[in-house]
Amino acid sequence: MNYWRKYLSFFLLGLLIIGCSEDELPELPSDSDFFPLRKGNYWLYDVQETQYSLSEGEQNFLYQSKLAVTDSFPNLGGGLTYVIQLSRKNEGESSFTYTDTWAVRSEANQIVVEEGGVPFVKLAFPVAAGKTWNGNAFNTVEGDEDCGDGNFTCDLYAISDDAVEFDLNGEMFSDAVEVTQNNNQDLIVEQDIRKEVYVRKVGLATRNVTMLEYCTVGDCIGQQEIEKGVVLTQTLVEYGRE
Repeated sequence: MNYWRKYLSFFLLGLLIIGCSEDELPELPSDSDFFPLRKGNYWLYDVQETQYSLSEGEQNFLYQSKLAVTDSFPNLGGGLTYVIQLSRKNEGESSFTYTDTWAVRSEANQIVVEEGGVPFVKLAFPVAAGKTWNGNAFNTVEGDEDCGDGNFTCDLYAISDDAVEFDLNGEMFSDAVEVTQNNNQDLIVEQDIRKEVYVRKVGLATRNVTMLEYCTVGDCIGQQEIEKGVVLTQTLVEYGRE
């Protein structure tokens, strides 16, 4: 009888020690934290946008863009697809107006965002400096890089080797990565420079886009005369849960 009492005492003590040890273990960060998805999450951005066209010339816009996770549902891959509602408030307006709905799925090795029904691989895991991947793996959008067997092109996304920080209203975030989606700096035919910064446990912090097509006929060749395009800067100013 004493033997069993002693055995039971050691067994219960062992369970107690294990339980305490597990509670004290630090939570390991997940790379999916760079794009936190949960119903109720929202992000608010200040946006500066300049559009160019031959018919309208140069047009400048200042507005706020809001992204909000409004729902989620099981997908065929066994995970969850999150519904993100986009809305916009132009300068001088008092309320937001609905503009679009996106779908986002967080998978074991990547984040896929459907923008306007077109899926892009925004992040690939594990997150590491110098990592590259095909951002157009699930669409037919072509890019500037050779992909696969060389019979098609894509945008080869890359994580910068440089350290990145983001200042949100005086609070500095250092656990951040910059993803270059394209870095074509051709000043003769067209520029296509697209970069996004993601902050762990925050999400998309900044988005910078320069997509310009230049005149390539006659005397305007090489003069950087813009025929059409867009320059956009999107900066996070607030995030949280509603």
